[in-house]
Amino acid sequence: MRRWKSVCLFELLMLMPAFLFGQKTDFSGLKIFVNPGHGGHDGDDRHMTATDFWESEGNLEKGLFLRQLLEDRNATVYMSRTTNYTSDDLKLSVIAEMANTANVDIFLSIHSNGFDGTRNQPLMLFRGYDNSPAWPAAKTFAQILWEKIYEKSNCWTHTFEWVKGDWTFYPEWGTEGLGVLRPLNMPGVLSEGSFHDYIAEGWRLRNPNHLHHEAWSMLRALQQYFTVVPEPYGIIAGTVRDQLTSPPYYFDSGTKDQHLPINGATVTLMPLNMSVTLDELNNGFFMFDSVPPGDYQVIAGGMTDFYNDTLSATVTAGKTTLTDFLPSFDTARVPMVLERLPVITDSLPFNQAFSFTFNVTMDREAVQSALLFEPAVNLTYEWDEKSKVLTVRPQVGFVSKTDYLIRLTTAATSKWDVHLQQEYQVSFITKSRSKLVVDKIWPSTGAGGITLFPRITVRFDAPPDQASAIAGIRLLDSQSSPVAKQRELFTSDGGKGSYSFELASPLQTSGNYTIVIDATVRDVTGVTVGAAIAATFSTRTKAYQTGSIVEPFDNTVSFWDPEASGSTTGTDNPLTTFTSSYDIYKTNPPAGRLDYLFTGDDGGVCRVFDTSKPTIGSNTSQVFAMWVYGDLSNNNLEYWFYSPGSVNQIVEAAPINWAGWDLIAIPLSNIGGSGEWQYHSLVVRQNSSGLKSGIMYFDDAMVITPTGIDDTEASETGLAIYPNPVTTKGMITFFLKSGDQVVINLYASDGRLAESLFSGMLDAGEHSIPWYPSPAIAPGVYTLELSHRSGVAGGWHHAARRWVIMR
Repeated sequence: MRRWKSVCLFELLMLMPAFLFGQKTDFSGLKIFVNPGHGGHDGDDRHMTATDFWESEGNLEKGLFLRQLLEDRNATVYMSRTTNYTSDDLKLSVIAEMANTANVDIFLSIHSNGFDGTRNQPLMLFRGYDNSPAWPAAKTFAQILWEKIYEKSNCWTHTFEWVKGDWTFYPEWGTEGLGVLRPLNMPGVLSEGSFHDYIAEGWRLRNPNHLHHEAWSMLRALQQYFTVVPEPYGIIAGTVRDQLTSPPYYFDSGTKDQHLPINGATVTLMPLNMSVTLDELNNGFFMFDSVPPGDYQVIAGGMTDFYNDTLSATVTAGKTTLTDFLPSFDTARVPMVLERLPVITDSLPFNQAFSFTFNVTMDREAVQSALLFEPAVNLTYEWDEKSKVLTVRPQVGFVSKTDYLIRLTTAATSKWDVHLQQEYQVSFITKSRSKLVVDKIWPSTGAGGITLFPRITVRFDAPPDQASAIAGIRLLDSQSSPVAKQRELFTSDGGKGSYSFELASPLQTSGNYTIVIDATVRDVTGVTVGAAIAATFSTRTKAYQTGSIVEPFDNTVSFWDPEASGSTTGTDNPLTTFTSSYDIYKTNPPAGRLDYLFTGDDGGVCRVFDTSKPTIGSNTSQVFAMWVYGDLSNNNLEYWFYSPGSVNQIVEAAPINWAGWDLIAIPLSNIGGSGEWQYHSLVVRQNSSGLKSGIMYFDDAMVITPTGIDDTEASETGLAIYPNPVTTKGMITFFLKSGDQVVINLYASDGRLAESLFSGMLDAGEHSIPWYPSPAIAPGVYTLELSHRSGVAGGWHHAARRWVIMR
């Protein structure tokens, strides 16, 4: 009975704010702790490159304005930070202790959220399970706060109430939960007010009034929670948008975000005659706060391309009235060319693209018909979404060393059939061009240690003619025999082009190969290389090791999108993704596929977090390795690990200076810390000299235990085995300089002969021998040995490879 009474008393105390305080005129006697999440532009801050929004800045602006609102209403407010430096980024336990020491009545941690760029909704987190909160009053406040923040916007992608216990929301953490809520001696809520990686919201978060609007919602929630008399005034807020144009970034169809915001408009509230000028930050947001209840006229004007618009709004005390403008376009404007690029007109390349920017939306067909090149050129046309920017380039190319005239006649019209008033003209001269230039060959001549699974790549200063590239670019083995190609690919970007291909079978170890580019290879205009080019390289001398697979990349659900992984910065979120690949994989489908696009010139980080966090052990004599399909980007690959205590350990794996599959390994001894390590992330870190975009694949991360058995080499054979591990069918490939006697045996790890695979005479040249492991061969690590000799009296030469057999 006593225990029942104490439990009830505890519940009663937790619910005190809901009824005990009664109707109060203000917050006198109440202590509130405000924690603007993060601090300083450091490692755990989140920077949205697309909108240049820093979460630490947005959180602080909301927190400071909320403090002002609360102190104006006689609350005692404590804050974890009031500035935004790295030194402000206090440990979560320190922040909680500050609140405990102050003995506050409620704790509020202010954040914004991020996931994959397609979501925008409020999320409130409290300590405990969904239906079993550690502090029942915290769940009560979280539900009130969610409702108030939800009411302030009509741009949500999801509308269900999202109020969660942190133990439920983060099941992999058990009952650890959020570090800032864990030590609190009072009810606490962490507010994720919106999603900053949803680009439309990210732009709104750049607007101080939008941040203040969220603070007003927090004030309303605190007033309801503490039963303080609500505000006698209301708010009018809204957006001004172009109803004819959709944004170039992702938006949720059916929301207000499907219309592009208008910058720089002036919004006036009558009869109060209050005005606000919209910023230039692509959000179109405005707000009038502390407006007495009543009826008003809201007027949007000062828009270059649009007519003024007037809407009616009724203000209710303690509420926000949402007022959104979709003004009508000024259809009478005369079109003109505002800008042409490039500005230079002399010595332009044969594949030069031209862009024309207009002041109004144009009729695409009318403009394309009115655009003339003399001499005549077949063009490709590309418009922006607003039909204001036209980019044209020659389908094949301009003639070198030739004068051209571009004419845009008055037949060009706007979307509303208003004609150009006068013809637009510009002339240019192309430069002389005598040959197709090879910008890069990979592998380059003289390169050594090349993977046995390369993607041969040749880049040109112009898109190559496909037929001539396929016929005229070959890979030859040491006997000058062509190696069979597969998965041929042509790409072009910025007027340049490339041709690449994989190989139908792995290359031989210690093999010498030559990439040959015939003199007849030409670009799309018919200009040839002019002279044959050759690049000779050699492959790695050792066979690949195998080990225990800790991450097969078979379930991408366990991987977070780069934007949600934390630490990702400087990427274009909608175009940076991690998905499953069923067409390109190393052993068995699927593999992981990473598409990335960096938006700056340097400093970008693209991280993929593996929530399974496989344990890789603590043996520093072992090796961690992963099959990685490089994209020749020259960026840097990193592997990230946790040492005990979830201390992050970053290890540089390799510069991404290869194309195709390669096993990228690092010794476990390179990982900082000690104890049982966990692998948790792969990271592409942007290099200032690297490409801004690329596609990479990942398969079979493993821990390898060196066997102590060195692969013996007979360099003239290039012995290779695949797949490795093998299950039902394997292939043995090698090369003989002369007709030799050949013996191929398989030995168990204890040196016992497990099976004799081949014995006999073979002619000179390439050989491929299939092998089907019998059921009698137990799973394990074996050594395949190839022995050969010329004639009966010749000496034996040997090569060995380790082969893992799996069932």
